[in-house]
Amino acid sequence: MDPRRELSLINKHVRRRNREAGETVIWYQFQPLQGGYSVYDDVYDEGVPGSGGRNYKPAITIPTIYIEEVEDTYRAIEDGRQPTQNLRTTILYKDAVSCGLEGADEYNAHLNDVLEYDGRYYKVSDYRARGRIPTEAILVVQAYEIFLDQEFLFDNGPRNPRTSSLPWPTSFPS
Repeated sequence: MDPRRELSLINKHVRRRNREAGETVIWYQFQPLQGGYSVYDDVYDEGVPGSGGRNYKPAITIPTIYIEEVEDTYRAIEDGRQPTQNLRTTILYKDAVSCGLEGADEYNAHLNDVLEYDGRYYKVSDYRARGRIPTEAILVVQAYEIFLDQEFLFDNGPRNPRTSSLPWPTSFPS
């Protein structure tokens, strides 16, 4: 058995599945503090109003093998509980790298990333690279729903990509 051949067969069949289903996730990569991109307040661990805060790279659209939204099992009640969803997705490693995801084989760099799917935003809580034959074959990502108006009060947050970098046409042909 040649691992390179096995990996190419995995990639071929997963891409065929993605062409049929066509699911994608919009990924915002966190720009780390060390590079001077994101600036936190030393005491409150949040962005300073007007300048600084968490910054994200421009959005990239990544095709997925599988996406599962897990609805909150609790209900919204008057006491203030806000239901949130969880997201589980599986991504072909080669697709993530070719779309521009930096350091895709390392989980540490992606624990502050934000995903957008179906009009909702999610923060990465679990990131795993699986199937090293000879390189990774798939990425398994779990995330929990966040609300931009609450989560990014003094931060810049992800920039909305609705006007560019989408994998489908924005209008019907005439």
